[in-house]
Order: sequence, then C-alpha cells, then structure tokens
Amino acid sequence: MFDRQAVTRTVSLHPLQGSKAKRYTVALLAMAAALGLRSVFQPILGGSMHYVSISAATVFAAWYCGLGPAIVSTIAGVTAANVLFVSPYLPLGQYSEREIVGEVLFLVFAGAIIAMGEAGRRSWLRLGHVHEVLLRSRMQLKFRVRQRTAQLQQINQDLRDLSARLLRVQDDERRRIARDLHDSTGQALTALKLELAGIERELATRDAPTARRLALAIETARQISDELRTISYLLHPPLLDELGLGSAVRWYIDGFQKRSGIKVTLDLNTSARLAAELETMIFRMIQECLVNIHRHSGSSTATIRISQSEEELVVEIEDQGRGIEADELADINAGATPGVGLRGMRERINDFGGELQINSSEKGTRVRATIPVETAGSDGGSDNAVNDVRSSISDVFKRASAH
Repeated sequence: MFDRQAVTRTVSLHPLQGSKAKRYTVALLAMAAALGLRSVFQPILGGSMHYVSISAATVFAAWYCGLGPAIVSTIAGVTAANVLFVSPYLPLGQYSEREIVGEVLFLVFAGAIIAMGEAGRRSWLRLGHVHEVLLRSRMQLKFRVRQRTAQLQQINQDLRDLSARLLRVQDDERRRIARDLHDSTGQALTALKLELAGIERELATRDAPTARRLALAIETARQISDELRTISYLLHPPLLDELGLGSAVRWYIDGFQKRSGIKVTLDLNTSARLAAELETMIFRMIQECLVNIHRHSGSSTATIRISQSEEELVVEIEDQGRGIEADELADINAGATPGVGLRGMRERINDFGGELQINSSEKGTRVRATIPVETAGSDGGSDNAVNDVRSSISDVFKRASAH
C-alpha cells in the first residue's frame, strides 16, 4: 500500500539563508554542474544552445542564493561557456554579429530572471518571517489560553468548595438557632404560661372577666410556643443528632402529611448511622423535594427510598404528579435555574462526590442521588467551618481580582 500523504505532500525549496560564502559557493557549484551537464551533450549540440544550458543554474542561483551570487555565477557561467563551447574556444576571440546579439539578449534575459528571482526571494523571506512571527504568537496565545483556562477552572473549583462550605455553615447556624429557640425562647414562653396560669387561678373567684382574658392570653402563648417548637424542629430536628436520619425523616414525614395532605411512603434500608454531615445533607434533600412536590407537582402521593450497599448510598424521591416541562428540566440539569433550592441540593451532593439525576415525564418526577460510601466523611466543628469559609472567600476574591 502506498502512502497517500507522501504522494500529496508538497515539496518546497526555501531560499538559502546564512553566510555570504555559503550562498556564493552553492551558486558557483550549481553553475559548474550545469556546465558539466552541457559538456556531456557537446558531441550532439556542438556550439549551439550553450547559453540555454546555464539558464537553469541562473534561475536556481537567483531564487536560492540571492542577487550577488546569481550575478557572479551567471557571469562566470557565460565566460566558461564561451571558452568551452564556442569555436575557436577563446574568451575574447572573433564573434559574429549574430553571436554578439545572442549573448546580449541572454544577458538581458538573465538579468530579468535575476531581478524577478530576487524579488520573489525577498517576498518569500518576508513571508517566512511573518509566518514565524504568527507561529510564535499562536503558540503564546495557546499557552495563555491554557493558563487562563487552568486559572478559571481553579477559581470555579474554589467557588464550588466555598459554596459547599457555606451550606455546611448554614446547617450549623440553623442548628444553633434551633437550639436557642428551643432552650431559651421556648423555656421563657413555658415560664410565662405557668405564671399566667397561676394568676388565672387566683382571679377565677374574684374577677371572672379578667380570668377569662388571661385564659385567652394563655392559649395564645401556647400556640406561639407550639409554632416556635415547630420552627425550631424544621430548622434542625433534634432527632437528627440524637437518634439519626431514620427517626428525623419519619418525624418530618408525619408532620408533612398532616400539613399537606400528601401520603408519603418511606422505604429505609441503611445498616448503621451515617456521618452527621451526610445525614444532614440527605434530610435537607428530602425537605426540598417534598416541598417542591407540595408546591408544584399536584401529586397526592410521594415515595422516598434510601438504600445503602458496600459501594454507594442511593436516595430517591418520586411522585406521580404533572412532571416538569422539557425546557425547564434542561435548565435544571444545566444549573441555569434561578432558585437556590435545587442548586443547593446539587452542591451538597457534589460536595460528597455524588451525582444528582432528575428525570421527569407526564407520569411524574424522580430525583435520584448516588453518593459513594467512602466519601461519608466525619463531622467537623462549626468554628473551623466558619474559619475555612472566611479564608476561602478571601482566597477566591484575591484570585478573581488578580485576573
């Protein structure tokens, strides 16, 4: 099989560059080769066509070696041709008018060849110089593009890490707020209810109208206490820290079913407690998905599946609602949604090296998160997380401002 590339490859003769001695030597050697080839055909040609025999060497010297070497080699070639191939073989012998005219015409022709060759040679050299400059500029541009791309990738990675850390700090802050609401504000409301109840008992026999007003105030305080407890548990359920993911999810599902009227089925298959941060992430994911089902899907049922194998942890939330529009689903998968709920969910899952998949049709929507088991890291302290976020914010803005 022949090589197509070898057949179609273009062979170009670039002008010679370098020292003058090298160019003059090459031009004279080319002329000597032309004279030698002419001498081979001397028995056949005789004294005719001796100028034509050196014209090829003149063209070669004009293009390849430059102006000076072409002139010198042409003059030397004409002189040698007159000596070798013109009878009586004398450089200054008797010439006929025809021979003189022929030699003058050849010299004019050779001068034109040399002039055109030198112009082409200079144009070629300028073109080669421009080509080299463009190649260097292209290489520098490629290097800068690769460098900037690497910098942008690093900045994007820093931003993703920062987003994940911010979510962890947000969870820690929710935990602290929930604890403060339960332990401080909740206890104060309980004390207020007890005090009001005591005053009510004292006034029940002496001032019945005031006692009834106190009873209403006590009922209002009880409602505030219940709502405060619900808000505290929704911010961060104590069961998540004390008893684990299963108990917290069951508690949340019970309250969600009462508030929304949506029947939720839970299929939980985990062998042991997970890392605290991972359990928090799964709980927030279930929260976000159930809220979206209640607001947007129109489904009357929902199914939650949590399963764990030796390699991965899988969380699936599925409904039988109206589904998501194709354009909106494409924006969600591309991360172009304006809301922060799904983005936060994706960032939480990516922080654990997992993958989020959202499939939707007219029959319903399924959200599936797959998380490698080995990425379930240990729970870090909130103070360390806050410090990490502060340092990350500073690093990211420094890099962004530098570029």
